[in-house]
Amino acid sequence: MSPIGIAPTPMPAARPAIARRSAVLALAGIAVLGAAACSAPTASISTRSGYSIVGDDIPVSVCPSEGESRLSDEEGTLISAHFALRVECVASFTEIPEDFQLAYLFGDDAEVLPPEAGFEFTLVQFAPEPDAEAPDEDANEVTGTLAIGDVTWDFDQELPGPGSVYLAVTEADSPVNLELTDAERTQSLDLRERTRTGTIEALYTGEPEVKSDVIEHTVEASLNSGGYNYWVDGWVYSTNFVGTRTVYADGEWVAEPDRALLSVSFVWMRSGSGLEWDIDPEETLKVSGPDGALEPAVVDHDDEDYGDGELRYYDMQYDVPADALEFTLKFSPKGPIAWPEEGIEMPVENEKTHEAALDFA
Repeated sequence: MSPIGIAPTPMPAARPAIARRSAVLALAGIAVLGAAACSAPTASISTRSGYSIVGDDIPVSVCPSEGESRLSDEEGTLISAHFALRVECVASFTEIPEDFQLAYLFGDDAEVLPPEAGFEFTLVQFAPEPDAEAPDEDANEVTGTLAIGDVTWDFDQELPGPGSVYLAVTEADSPVNLELTDAERTQSLDLRERTRTGTIEALYTGEPEVKSDVIEHTVEASLNSGGYNYWVDGWVYSTNFVGTRTVYADGEWVAEPDRALLSVSFVWMRSGSGLEWDIDPEETLKVSGPDGALEPAVVDHDDEDYGDGELRYYDMQYDVPADALEFTLKFSPKGPIAWPEEGIEMPVENEKTHEAALDFA
């Protein structure tokens, strides 16, 4: 019989803000003091216990650029499937510090009187430019509370905007906590102690998606049967691997808070020019992580017509630790190559094992 050749085939690539005051008049009075003619009046703000004020979308950090009021990313960030928030600074004081830009909150000419003894101002500002991103920005699933002592703000499907500042007068050293619940999973920040609880760990480490280098190889196959010689001279396969780490998909959590769902996808040209090369994905692709070999929990595929043949897109899913970021792949396609029209299968003569890596770090 004449040689059958399959040539290399390109594969598809797998502004200052006006503060909103929430103070009750009985608790916080604003009196316009007497002023000389032609001078601007000065507002004096009396801040008793329970006084609070919110400044929305303040474009700058009201805290100094350096100092203990500022939180690191690890101390101030909460990420979930539908939100990503970073608290940039938290500060408590009894008199307004000169190096804080609180004119954005109280106005340029306000005189803010100190609270009574035993009480203090505490402010919380969310980052004007958050660095983190949520996998899905639809906040319909999110509720939460920011509490400074006994003063609380509740959030329901609408979270604090970038730069928002929350300030309250409470007893000195009152707890400061942020708690957010997304699709029934709750995470919290203790902003006094600067600790996080309930974190969905995979969202805080590594990249969500990476790709391996391309692997490519050319094989031959042949068979002598019934007085005929059959052969394939140059079947070229070429593919790469796409890895994703996921915790939430299709409206539900798909991994525990300390785990991640690793998906490894690749495309295989399973037929062309009348020939077929089927592979067993579980035997062909072996994945290992920091703790050794992994067994797929799900193996799935979709087919697509391609020229006179067919492409098969494989997706293999693994349950992995949230902190596992580096994976080694060994890919070993085995024959035979079938010629259905002739009713034969030809052994592959020069099979090869390829090694690839997925590094989410």
